[in-house]
Amino acid sequence: MKLTKKQILIHTGLFLITLTTTTLAGAEWQFGRYVGLKENPLTWEYFLRGLYFSLPFLGILTVHEFGHYFIARWHKVKVTLPYYMPFWFGFLYVPSLGTMGAFIRIKEAVSSRVKFFDIGIAGPLAGFVAALGVLSYGFTHLPPPEYIFEIHPEYAEYGLDYANHVYQDETLSFKVGNNLLFAFFENYMATDPASVPNHYELVHYPWLFAGYMALFFTALNLLPIGQLDGGHVLYGLLGSRWHKRISAGLFVAFVTYAGLGAVSPYDATEDLWITLPLYALFLYLLFPGLLLLPSAI
Repeated sequence: MKLTKKQILIHTGLFLITLTTTTLAGAEWQFGRYVGLKENPLTWEYFLRGLYFSLPFLGILTVHEFGHYFIARWHKVKVTLPYYMPFWFGFLYVPSLGTMGAFIRIKEAVSSRVKFFDIGIAGPLAGFVAALGVLSYGFTHLPPPEYIFEIHPEYAEYGLDYANHVYQDETLSFKVGNNLLFAFFENYMATDPASVPNHYELVHYPWLFAGYMALFFTALNLLPIGQLDGGHVLYGLLGSRWHKRISAGLFVAFVTYAGLGAVSPYDATEDLWITLPLYALFLYLLFPGLLLLPSAI
């Protein structure tokens, strides 16, 4: 499939913009400061340090998308190259990862469920292997424990025992959750157990944070709903009828549960007069998503 100059410009331009935004976001997470603040101007050093997050994170994302792409081409299904989606609001002091991901478009009807299954599962599998490589490197190249004092010099007064002093108010802290895979890397792959970061500080370790977020979004993408990769896998396994039933049921359940985060029966009545209509509007806006057909992965 020959690409036109316009297509090359679109794909390349989106990738370069997304590389820039994820680099800025990565620097923000790594240093715990937003770009553009008077005390934190954008410099080349700051930008280049952000590459320690953006390159592994976008690398995993790219491997994921080309997993879809090459299996689709192997099945002789016409697809586009990946479209990268930049997303960064650091200038508003809003945290982000610099991107909303990427996708490829299927440009023709897929003739069999086997092809749907293969194309759908190839991306998560390829991305998972890439994430393992990133995490392996990250855990075998950890900086010394004192590295955290470069980010939080105020911790130095407590020494390496800072964790028992600075996380008393958990409402003001951001903690990355643990999982079996991270437990394995921390216990068996880390070259120096003393250098393994506290999970409250993992965002400052770009290789580990990139691997963690890639695994998180891979897991999220495998939910058997609609146009997610899990939805394509479900369609390939069970066919259209069961795909619609299971996908719709899970979509309704997840969306309904997500909206409940803003509504509580313990709220005051005057508050419910505001939150309940907003919750109803939230459901009204999202439930049309049930009509979407799987055409992008």
